[in-house]
Amino acid sequence: MKNRKESCYGIHKGTFRLILTVLSLTILFTSASAAFSEKEPWIAVIEKNGDSIYFSDHNENLTEGGWIFLSGGNEIQLPQPLSFTYNGAASLKGAGASLELKQETSGDDTEIALTYPYTAHPFYTEKDKVNIDYKGPAAFGQNKVNIYLIEGLDLNSFDDVFTLVRDENSERFKEIFDGNTNSTTLLTTLTLDKNGDLPSALTLDPLSAGSYGVLVMLADDEKSQSERKILSATYFEVLEYELKINSPNNLKECNNLDISLDLKKTPAKGNYTYGALLIREDAYRAEINVSSNGTREGTEIFVNGIDIVDEFDINSTNYESKFSKNELTTEIQTLIGEGNGTISIGDENQKTLSLTTFDLPPGDYLLFAGAYEKDKGLVGIAQTEVSIKEAKKSNGQDKTQKSNTDSLIENQKLSTLEAEQPVLEASMPLGLQDLEPQIRGSIQQAATVVKDPPKLPSFLIGFMGTLLIGLAIIRRTH
Repeated sequence: MKNRKESCYGIHKGTFRLILTVLSLTILFTSASAAFSEKEPWIAVIEKNGDSIYFSDHNENLTEGGWIFLSGGNEIQLPQPLSFTYNGAASLKGAGASLELKQETSGDDTEIALTYPYTAHPFYTEKDKVNIDYKGPAAFGQNKVNIYLIEGLDLNSFDDVFTLVRDENSERFKEIFDGNTNSTTLLTTLTLDKNGDLPSALTLDPLSAGSYGVLVMLADDEKSQSERKILSATYFEVLEYELKINSPNNLKECNNLDISLDLKKTPAKGNYTYGALLIREDAYRAEINVSSNGTREGTEIFVNGIDIVDEFDINSTNYESKFSKNELTTEIQTLIGEGNGTISIGDENQKTLSLTTFDLPPGDYLLFAGAYEKDKGLVGIAQTEVSIKEAKKSNGQDKTQKSNTDSLIENQKLSTLEAEQPVLEASMPLGLQDLEPQIRGSIQQAATVVKDPPKLPSFLIGFMGTLLIGLAIIRRTH
């Protein structure tokens, strides 16, 4: 059981870690003051030791929302909706840095509401080309931009980055980010069209396995040593192997879902842990809401309506040890809600899994599968669709009723008085059979289901990741 617990921890750790990474901008700072021009297209600025990094606003528009669009890999469906809302202090300050958020209304507070507009996000293998496109607002039309590829953008390093940025020290952004990425490569310098879009999409040759970031930055502003302006950033992963799911597309209600997984071209002596999640389409959502008065004590974080700080007893110092406990799976179950899905994680190198579905109602489901390797993390991912069909009622009930009727007719030939009692007895099972759907429904509500959304928050990096990835470019331009 020890290996299974460790594997479960490794698979799920990244999910919660990234949620906290995205939200930590509101937790790690305390309060400050500054001014934004309402007409400027910037939503945030971070200042530290004389450096200023500006970040462009985003919206839900696919053609001018300011997002980077990736394609060319294995597309995995995203939660719908995938949204982030912040309500609270507009100016936050740590001992060594300050963060100012754009205010839509007068006063000291602000609200930021973002919904990621794309419904899928690609994962790549080492044989896939990466296609990159950018659709910006017309305000950036005809501006010259630099597009960078950041290699080794390890999410595990964000904790150290946040600490160094927040704390009082003499380090500038360059020194902070030098040790947290492998390399930063200028892909191209070009001029956006009149709509603020790339003239054409970029195509990258296949990359080696690892984590990557893409950054779009105004080129003219890079001449300044102290001010940078980031238009957009995103994050993607190149996995070592291709994962295939062998699963039925349709399943009868109350039957288990048996699947087999095939991780292509793996070494003969490799050790992998496989996991699978079946979740209702209408329950696959990620609505993150944060409110803060600028202090840790005054910060609340809700995911799908659940206060993850109070519910899971999470704070900025204990979440590492918290997530190593066996209760992690139960916490994820609480996050999604009961009756919405089921999860199965096998033993080492167990490629066949069985997902219990007796308590899941008929409907359309998404089946996700992942392969995890110790010390490497996720090495393969796949997704398919499964429909659970309502079970047809058995003919046994009709046969029983027919048998009772035949007996009743035979008894009536003997005596009308003696026939009255069988009639009363025959009516009682009919009443209980009518209640059967209600009883089954109560059982479904009482059942406990284990669930795990695969890496769903990693796609929030599309906007909030801008606040982090963009800073890495300082290491090159300094």
